[in-house]
Amino acid sequence: MFLSTKSITTGLFSFTALVALAGCQNYTPAGDGAGSFERGKLEMSAPPELVDRFHSLDSDGDGVIDVSEARSDSDLMGAFGTADIDSDRQLSLGEFLDSQAVDNN
Repeated sequence: MFLSTKSITTGLFSFTALVALAGCQNYTPAGDGAGSFERGKLEMSAPPELVDRFHSLDSDGDGVIDVSEARSDSDLMGAFGTADIDSDRQLSLGEFLDSQAVDNN
């Protein structure tokens, strides 16, 4: 029994698509969760040492620094209330970077 050119082409296309999708299963874009694209852009434009410091303070890796994590840095803890613009008791990367810009001036 012979296979038609159409069935061979369809099969190859399906196989290629499956292989391509399998390669993407462990891909993680910059950032994570809601607003990850914007956070990724912010991370790419911010000074690397500040982004590294943010990630080291964010000990649970949830993308924010909460009060318990800020306690490990006395300077940040002292400025936490002012830095927490939206008063959610967490510092986003943007709030953290803004607070560091104010501190450095």
